[in-house]
Amino acid sequence: MKAIAAAALAGIALASTPALAADLFGAAAPPISYPGDNSPAAEVGSNWYIRGDIGAGLDSAPSVTFATSVAPPPGDASTPLGPNFGASQLSRNFLADIGVGYRFNNYFRIDATYEYRNGPGGESTTVVVCPYAANGVFNQANPTIEYGYLYNTSNTCDGDLTLKQHNNMVLANAYLDGGTYWGITPYIGAGAGFNVLTTSGSLLFFETANGQIYAADLSPTGTFPQIWVNANGQPINPQPKIAFTQQNWNRTISSNKYSLAVALMAGIGYQLTPSATLDIGYRFLDAGVTTLGLSGPAGSTLKYSNLSQEVRVGIRYMAD
Repeated sequence: MKAIAAAALAGIALASTPALAADLFGAAAPPISYPGDNSPAAEVGSNWYIRGDIGAGLDSAPSVTFATSVAPPPGDASTPLGPNFGASQLSRNFLADIGVGYRFNNYFRIDATYEYRNGPGGESTTVVVCPYAANGVFNQANPTIEYGYLYNTSNTCDGDLTLKQHNNMVLANAYLDGGTYWGITPYIGAGAGFNVLTTSGSLLFFETANGQIYAADLSPTGTFPQIWVNANGQPINPQPKIAFTQQNWNRTISSNKYSLAVALMAGIGYQLTPSATLDIGYRFLDAGVTTLGLSGPAGSTLKYSNLSQEVRVGIRYMAD
């Protein structure tokens, strides 16, 4: 009897549960839920951003250097002059970049950029000694004594250099932000990467006396020693690096030079919207010294210091 009574009470309790639930929750009771079940998805903000910048820079102009003995001496053959094209000159140039970055927190971020930057170009001129002929010098009292070939410093050529250049550069950059004050965030940064310098142009030499392209035949004649001497038969010291052969100093320039690049930056960011930041900054860029050998006197080189001081303006946009 006790067992039958207990079973009956249990059945009544089970039968009454929906009714109790209906009394507590209305017509129907909600299903049983577990932690995390049917909970709303959490929104996670992105720290990735894209950027774009334009700017202007002051770049060191390229220079062409010749062996000192090839320059007209300033009134004294013992003190030759080494001329340069564009030495100590600065040129204003344009740049633009795009990139993608990641912000770790309010104080540290990194990005990678691709940049196009044009370089100093234009036209420069100089004057160099360029013997028009191979004229032997001998002892007037004893013609059998042959000294060499006359290095006539009045035989000069006007050199004309025309250049165009631009850079394609990839940089990886890191920045430290200094906190935000009235919407303005100062920062400093540094970067390193890879640069490709593309150069095109020409280097031409014209005889000053007649304006003709310099193409003298300096092939040896007779038995004269193949050394350059002055009118008195004394050897020029140092010896001009001009070979005793047909001369062709003119050159069409077309080259790609590769170098490492480093940069230092400082600037401010101004919050335009929750997603967009105006970036105004200064950058010092060193894309490496590059030299290019030229035709003409041995040792003639075209040199790029590839240093640039720049002001850049851009937008950083945080991805949603």
